[in-house]
Amino acid sequence: MKTYYKNFSHRQLDALIHNRLRLAILSAVAHSEEVDFMSLKNAVKTTDGNLSIQLRKLEEAGYVAINRSVQVSRKQTNVALTNKGFNALQEYKALVLGWLNL
Repeated sequence: MKTYYKNFSHRQLDALIHNRLRLAILSAVAHSEEVDFMSLKNAVKTTDGNLSIQLRKLEEAGYVAINRSVQVSRKQTNVALTNKGFNALQEYKALVLGWLNL
């Protein structure tokens, strides 16, 4: 029987990021300087409403910045990862990779 000395407490995980859709959103946005709403929706395979709700939560936490504008009588929404969001995603990644280092 193995004795574990590592701390594997689930409480270490950022609950906001640990949601699979929010993790997918942050990961997709991290690969670009800015992503438009429709491209992000298609990338993470979700609905307009669900994406809007999750983006609001991420924006409230300061993990993403949302820029809304009107382009040729059409609404345009762009999403960018903030420094806080980038750092939180990096911490999450380091923790999970540390746990999985078998």
